Amino acid sequence: MKPTIIYWTGSGNTQIIADAIQESVEALGYECPSNYVSDVQASDVADADLFFLGCPAMSGEDVEEYEFRPFLDDLKPLITGKKVVLFGSYDWGDGEWMINWNQEMVDANITVAEKIQVQWEPTEEQIETIKATVTSLF
Repeated sequence: MKPTIIYWTGSGNTQIIADAIQESVEALGYECPSNYVSDVQASDVADADLFFLGCPAMSGEDVEEYEFRPFLDDLKPLITGKKVVLFGSYDWGDGEWMINWNQEMVDANITVAEKIQVQWEPTEEQIETIKATVTSLF
């Protein structure tokens, strides 16, 4: 299994989730690079088996449009048929961006293995739940 994490964060909340994911995966004995989206190209990570893709909700209930959206659009055709875990934080509404993002991936024939969404900054209890969720994927 070759997992990878790619995320965008504005306030740092999504990075907290990314860090918890990385800690969980590496505790299982897997190498799991964590990349800020602007530091990697889609082709650099396309050979992974499991993708943890993180982005908070942005205005219009979508993923971030200047860095994450172009990366995601480049990545989707390279990972058709592979599994992804979508994660991120939101601070208003009910997390509709995750529903939209999930549907976008399904429409691209990408298997969404799990969705992790947290309102505001993750609490310690939520971090432990995230870690348990990630562990269950392996």
